[in-house]
Amino acid sequence: MRKNELIHLHTLLVEIAGDFLERGIATRDDLEPYHRLNIGPMALRSCRDDHELAVRTLSTALAVCAARDLGRETSTIPGQHLLGLVTEVEPTDSDPLRSH
Repeated sequence: MRKNELIHLHTLLVEIAGDFLERGIATRDDLEPYHRLNIGPMALRSCRDDHELAVRTLSTALAVCAARDLGRETSTIPGQHLLGLVTEVEPTDSDPLRSH
């Protein structure tokens, strides 16, 4: 996937995360692994790999929240190791989810 496509996907996932927060499907704690990365979709100067990690982390967090909301098993969702990730990344452009 090209960087611009990845950024577009990142933007869409942030919109879904905002909807999940508003509907009570996700909490700020659920999205904390994503926030710790400090890579928002508007971090255009961040490298493709940073956006890929952010997309994978956010999509995993959203999948866990959706499964939990549906009463489904969450332990089989792939990529959950990303949710325990502790990484030091340079702060970038503002993250739209931080305002929710």
